[in-house]
Amino acid sequence: MTTRILTSLLLLTIFSYAGAQENEKAVEFLPDVHYFDPLILDPVECQSYGSLYAYWEGGNKQDFIFSPLALGFQLPVVHWDKGDHGFEIGLMMTIFFQFSFDEPGSVFQVNLINTDFKVGIPFIYRKKRFSLRTALYHVSSHFSEEYIFRNGLTTFGENRNTYDAIDIHASWQFKKMRYYGGGGMAFNSPHNRGVWKFQGGILFRSPVKEGSKFNYIAGADFQILQETKWSLNTQLGAGFELALRPDRTFQVMIQFFNGNLPYSQYTHLKVQYLGATLIGHPF
Repeated sequence: MTTRILTSLLLLTIFSYAGAQENEKAVEFLPDVHYFDPLILDPVECQSYGSLYAYWEGGNKQDFIFSPLALGFQLPVVHWDKGDHGFEIGLMMTIFFQFSFDEPGSVFQVNLINTDFKVGIPFIYRKKRFSLRTALYHVSSHFSEEYIFRNGLTTFGENRNTYDAIDIHASWQFKKMRYYGGGGMAFNSPHNRGVWKFQGGILFRSPVKEGSKFNYIAGADFQILQETKWSLNTQLGAGFELALRPDRTFQVMIQFFNGNLPYSQYTHLKVQYLGATLIGHPF
């Protein structure tokens, strides 16, 4: 039943996109322009970043620096464009690492905790300032060998962060503000993962001065997941952006997160973290 619902949703979305296009379209392979910009404050968005955070778990500050690192991208593969509207098919891939920087005694250690993989195909429709992204993707999560040895793990546990999913997000740009929202549905989970996810957010962007490649940037991302009993995940951020071109951007931000750990096999943990991050979008 789930597979039939997902197939119907995907086909309906594709046919809706196709019906919205005119017969004659400009086709471009590997274009420079994104029809749907990355959601930079989503912790599990396909992008690249490196972060250094002070970390609290269960309300207690931990004696290590938490350092998530992501290596990934969203790549537009083909556009069908007709001026103020168009359709895009792309590729999205990211590897998410979670490190801890510890200093037990007098020895400084960099420990890899976990690695997540995310790969998918986004289908995007754009009409002027409005864009709609439907993404079909796979996520898998894996403890590092050193974490397994260091913690003496000898049996397999429930890896609830391995699944397939389909997400649909809408985005609307109004002057300096971007508003977005959507939802998702997980399936093919080996441990009966909670199905539904809902997300919304805002992003403010304004040039430091007219004609500058530097922008002020600030925003918030909010998510609730059935998997974590509908508790709210909130990520706030503010900082500066370098826009070499509209779709090749780099951000330096101060970020704060409160909610369930968004990656790894410990998504049941209630955490907070605060610190600095560098985000990049190479394509």
